[in-house]
Amino acid sequence: MSTRLIKITISKPTEFPGRKLPYAVRWRLNGRGYWRSFARLRGANGADAFYALLKVAAVNERQWDSVTGLPPSVIIVDDVNVADFCRSYMQDEWRRLSPSTRRSYVEALSSLILHSARPGSSAPREEWRTELTAWLTPNHVIVPPSMSGEWLWSEDLLSRNLQSWLKKNSPSVADLGKEALYEVDRRMRISRDGVTPYAPNTQNRLVTTAKTALGVAVKKGLLDSVQWPRRDSGATAKSDQRVSNDLDNMEVPSVAQLAAILHAIPSHQPASKLYFALSAVCGYAGLRPGEAIALEVEDLLLPDSGWGAVNVSRAWSGVEGGRWNNNDEDIAGPKTQRSHRTVPIPPVLVAILAEYLEQSEIKTGPLFLRPNGSRPTQSNWVRALRRACGKAGWSSPLSPYGLRRTNASHLTQAIPIAEAAARLGHSVEVLTRHYVKRVSGQTALSNQILDGVFDLRPDST
Repeated sequence: MSTRLIKITISKPTEFPGRKLPYAVRWRLNGRGYWRSFARLRGANGADAFYALLKVAAVNERQWDSVTGLPPSVIIVDDVNVADFCRSYMQDEWRRLSPSTRRSYVEALSSLILHSARPGSSAPREEWRTELTAWLTPNHVIVPPSMSGEWLWSEDLLSRNLQSWLKKNSPSVADLGKEALYEVDRRMRISRDGVTPYAPNTQNRLVTTAKTALGVAVKKGLLDSVQWPRRDSGATAKSDQRVSNDLDNMEVPSVAQLAAILHAIPSHQPASKLYFALSAVCGYAGLRPGEAIALEVEDLLLPDSGWGAVNVSRAWSGVEGGRWNNNDEDIAGPKTQRSHRTVPIPPVLVAILAEYLEQSEIKTGPLFLRPNGSRPTQSNWVRALRRACGKAGWSSPLSPYGLRRTNASHLTQAIPIAEAAARLGHSVEVLTRHYVKRVSGQTALSNQILDGVFDLRPDST
């Protein structure tokens, strides 16, 4: 529920002869219209009584719900549909989520809205997904005189066609029982072409977010329980597993190969030095790309010799379409609570950053900005890495996030796994499940070690 200043206008009951529920009460909350229909005008359950309750609440209550348009004293939870609940949920959760998580939540809840449609409903239009994305995302505006940023939720309604479709087909949250959720689960795991399953990680991300949101609906009394079906085993699950094996069998460059790739980034282009230092932060310190881009000079400890440190206290991400660079750039806290950390950095990275600061003449503030003052773009960073991998003879081009996986794989080969997880900012379980990969050249080294283990010749005893 919103605590900001609200404006409420309430109209007297109106009769619509010929309707099953002929008496309607209409009201507006901050410009958005609501109505409720009744079978009779007077009486305990009549339109007049409801009108009187709203008038009293308009004087005495300030926390009206933006989904139902009702104050707590008269709210009727059974009538909240999935679409309105998802919007309300995002309004409540937005500020605590990191930028990348916000985009993920909006994507998942847009999918939940479209795929929870009642049986027999017409297929949603493809452009509605974009419209829902905008509806579930607030606008970031600068508010004078402090010039601080503020998130404002638009009161504009959805297009007429989408409103009509949702009103007819978006079910009540209370209707999401076991059977309905089984169908929702099936639909959410399939990509937009209606045939190809999403990658397992994408499926899990979408479904987990939907389940988390519905868990809040249970706490609010909108739903008795979340009866989300367990994933079936069999051919589909095995097919998904084959898709995930590509990432599981991924090989990352050795320390020497990583150094060759990084030093192949600088060129005659002035921006190449920026991408060299930025890539080194991810490759040698294991920061997430959004964490590295958000670094400031004050976050660095760069001694004249020995190990230094990087303080990770923020992350950067664009709020539109997954791009890192746009006019609504957003800096927030890192992805998780564990992500707030101080990461020791080796002397090689200390030297790279010290040289970068000297060459760029940056004294304070953001560490990685292009000449026009904007932050590096994902596409340019990827291109710089692709060219460098080609020059260094690494056949599988690294992505910015691939640099983090490379660092994770190097750390787990050399230091205790709990320490490696702490430096990367997540749990040991996540580290071993998603980040640790095979390091190039380790097969031959492992064979040499195992020669001594399996050498059973008589003269070796």
